[in-house]
Amino acid sequence: MPGPRSVLIVEDNPDSRDALRTLLEAYGFRVFEAEDGEEAVRRGIEWQPDIILMDIMMPGMDGLEATRTLRESPAFRQVPILALTAMAGSREMALEAGCDDHLCKPIDIPVFLNTIRRWIETGHN
Repeated sequence: MPGPRSVLIVEDNPDSRDALRTLLEAYGFRVFEAEDGEEAVRRGIEWQPDIILMDIMMPGMDGLEATRTLRESPAFRQVPILALTAMAGSREMALEAGCDDHLCKPIDIPVFLNTIRRWIETGHN
């Protein structure tokens, strides 16, 4: 039986990161964290998560650029990357950058968890 599925949370707000980690761990996910896009690229390569939750608006390398950078690697062409943002009008930008899906903040917990599970299990929405 495979171990717990892993999620990389990329979020610059520590309170949001903590809340997401607590929620995902409570549902049996193994959670990794990054605070910005540059760290997301490094940690993604190091940890090889099953799915990435990518904030869009972050200082330094934003989530769009981090997604583009990860997608350049063959190892990340099939890893689902879900934009997780409160930024209005960001869905199209996120999808153009290579995100597979878009979730709005604040999250609806059942929708959030079902979306993550669906992407991990089937590789699509």
